[in-house]
Amino acid sequence: MIFGDPISFANISGIAAFGTGILSFFSPCILPLIPSYLIFISGITFEDYSRTEFTKYRKIVLIHSIAFIFGFSFVFVSLGLSSSLIGRFFSAYQIYIARFGGLLLIVMGLYYLNLINIPILNKEKIIHLKEKPLGIAGSFVVGITFSLGWTPCVGPALSSILIIASTTKNVWEGVYLLSLYSLGLAIPFIFSALLFDRLFGLIKRFHRVVVYSMKILGILLVLTGLLLFTSFFGTISSMAGSLFR
Repeated sequence: MIFGDPISFANISGIAAFGTGILSFFSPCILPLIPSYLIFISGITFEDYSRTEFTKYRKIVLIHSIAFIFGFSFVFVSLGLSSSLIGRFFSAYQIYIARFGGLLLIVMGLYYLNLINIPILNKEKIIHLKEKPLGIAGSFVVGITFSLGWTPCVGPALSSILIIASTTKNVWEGVYLLSLYSLGLAIPFIFSALLFDRLFGLIKRFHRVVVYSMKILGILLVLTGLLLFTSFFGTISSMAGSLFR
């Protein structure tokens, strides 16, 4: 593997994957629509919460949210496995894959920082379901649809983890990284389900976090891209690995 010790690589890359997942949740085309998604997958409205059986409704929203999370996690982890398999197949060219991926991440980071414009990322490509399939399995399907169709916000951040996964020789590292990415995206989603009745107020109160999260993500993409392009990622991984031992 071009990034040295697998243990140290997993540590620093895992932290990056988890953090990127959390930041992805606060992107401008995900966070504002979370209430709508919770209503869509569960069938529960805010009016239902005003009734005395709000605990029952909270449980329903939470169960469907977990099914939704399993749906998008299934796709993301599958992409991580595929990315690692492709990287392993082209292992002789990993240094070039890393450099090309580094340049790509720098460009996407500059886009998030509003320093350049990429028209294709300005077009929201969302796959809509007119009617949700019934039951918990339906929420799982909606989660799959979410992961496949929400390219403008999730795509660039997700690509950074997939690029790192493609530079590994151990295919399970891709599964590991994308599992942590999914976990980072899932945790705030679970909190949203638990705080469903106060969600609109919280989003309105903390809407500025969207701007800051995109700036932070842009900086992280640029830094990661530079580390990949210069092959300095391995040095950082080794240093981080020594701290975890």
